[in-house]
Amino acid sequence: MAGVLGRRVAAPDAYAPEVLEPIKRLRPAGAAPFGWDVWHAYELSWCVGEVISENVGWFALPADSPATVESKSLKLYLNSLNHHSFTCDQEAVETVSRDVSACVGAEISLRCLPVDQLGDMTEELSGVNLPACDRGLEPATISAETLTHSPGKGNVVSEHLVSHSLRSLCPVTAQPDWGSLSIRYSGREMDRDSLSRYLSGYRNHQGFHEQCVEQIFSDLMTLAPDSLQVAAFYQRRGGIDITPWRSSVPLAVTPQRLGRQ
Repeated sequence: MAGVLGRRVAAPDAYAPEVLEPIKRLRPAGAAPFGWDVWHAYELSWCVGEVISENVGWFALPADSPATVESKSLKLYLNSLNHHSFTCDQEAVETVSRDVSACVGAEISLRCLPVDQLGDMTEELSGVNLPACDRGLEPATISAETLTHSPGKGNVVSEHLVSHSLRSLCPVTAQPDWGSLSIRYSGREMDRDSLSRYLSGYRNHQGFHEQCVEQIFSDLMTLAPDSLQVAAFYQRRGGIDITPWRSSVPLAVTPQRLGRQ
């Protein structure tokens, strides 16, 4: 059942760890030294004895793992558990953690909570909203050279910039992926218009969520900030959403999601 990426594949009806498909990470020069990919799985269910256990789960994958997991294969794998019986929920969590860790080549964590407690990890972004910049259907031109500091005396700022207009394209299907971008930035003030123009280049850029965030972080680091944190809260596909977090300083993993996810 390997090789599900870009193919039409029926959902397995029995436990199938072999369906998990790794995708080798491609990290740009200047990639973030710290970070996580947080995956929220809204269709997480298995059996404990004859009782159906339903949960919302969130995975934390270290950003420096050799690979990530292809989202369609993860969905198929999780649904292969729907009729599988475990002795307890903890055995299920340990099994899933072991299988996904083996796929990505690094230890991941999985935590679960009841479906009626989703609000406990739902937190909206509060920051300065960036103006949207529509460059139409021109070819994607993403370049750190378009990012500039604000003109003037070089004010040093500490700010949280937010954009709800992040759009990129799946590199396999070319379908659009939408998300909200969070940038926590300390250093010489950057020009917000140049940042908006830069981000608009992703609207027709084909890249996995993690790759886009890695590139945004790497390009913003060319402005030599004192500290930088970038997170993209992508909307869900097939019962899974992905939130990559990248930071220039140590970063604690958080299950935060947005209402739109």
